[in-house]
Amino acid sequence: MEGPGGVAITDLRINQGKRESVYDSYIRPRLQQQNLTVLTGALVTRVLLSGTKAIGVEAVVEGKRHRFHAGAEVILSMGAVNTPKVLMQSGIGPEDQLHSHGIALINHLPGLGQNLQDHIAFGCTWEYRQPQLIGGSGCETTLYWRSDSRLDAPDLLQCQLEFPVPSPPEVGTQPPQHGWTMFAGLAKPVSRGRLRLSGAGPLDAPLIEPGSLSAPEDMAAAFASINLCRALGNSEAFNGLVKREVVPGPKERREMEQFIRNAVLTYWHQSCTAKMGRDAMSVVDCQLRVYGIEKLRIADASIMPRITVGNTMALCVVIGERAADMVLAAHGSMATTSVS
Repeated sequence: MEGPGGVAITDLRINQGKRESVYDSYIRPRLQQQNLTVLTGALVTRVLLSGTKAIGVEAVVEGKRHRFHAGAEVILSMGAVNTPKVLMQSGIGPEDQLHSHGIALINHLPGLGQNLQDHIAFGCTWEYRQPQLIGGSGCETTLYWRSDSRLDAPDLLQCQLEFPVPSPPEVGTQPPQHGWTMFAGLAKPVSRGRLRLSGAGPLDAPLIEPGSLSAPEDMAAAFASINLCRALGNSEAFNGLVKREVVPGPKERREMEQFIRNAVLTYWHQSCTAKMGRDAMSVVDCQLRVYGIEKLRIADASIMPRITVGNTMALCVVIGERAADMVLAAHGSMATTSVS
């Protein structure tokens, strides 16, 4: 994925014939440990601060506000959308954002909520001649390829799905009853988005501005990814399987560009909104510690400086494991933290 690219059977987490989540691997076997409490139905509203030191979190549980105090540190692991939202509503982040919503500034971090990155895709669908069985995951193969041989890593990402995926309503095309979809995606998007607050309350949804396809390089890559899908799907090798191409079909350039803008979907790989680094727009250091705030770390996809070429799940697991190593090194076996 980060190298020359290629095609492979999809890597899946399968245990005894069923897909296994990270929760099943890491948390479920440890639910009886005395130093672990899993509290469901809780909405974290803000980080509790004493000056510039994190001392816990506030959360709404069954309609009531509760405070959970940390014995050692607070670790936020709420993803690239909710982690910056909670930090900003706690007084940490871009000064102008906080002041516009009447939130008292604790620490000015202009990069928080900026640098939003995501993998996006466009569904290209064919109708089967005969219904086909769907395998264990519905996604049997993935392809990573370069639109230009001079690139150092693949910029095209495609998933082969064994069923037809509806396009957004804007495309105006219904999927066939039986079919096959190739998600023509972008593996190294150049476009950047941002996340802003809509209000200071815990139920005020964040404003997500993905910025997808704002960079001309991404539009060029989108054309290349779709052209590759169409060349594959319409090749003679699939004549016995495929009846017809449903979406997008042959189009003039202007019409294809409109299809791309209407058809764009997310891979749900949002990341990079609280990036690690040393420049003025960085939010955490190499130990995942939030700049300017004591006893506060972030351990999720938001700390990535750039999105990975491949899926983000494995890296999120690595970030979590490294965070655990860092906390253990700092506090030993006596560490007690509030993980939200």
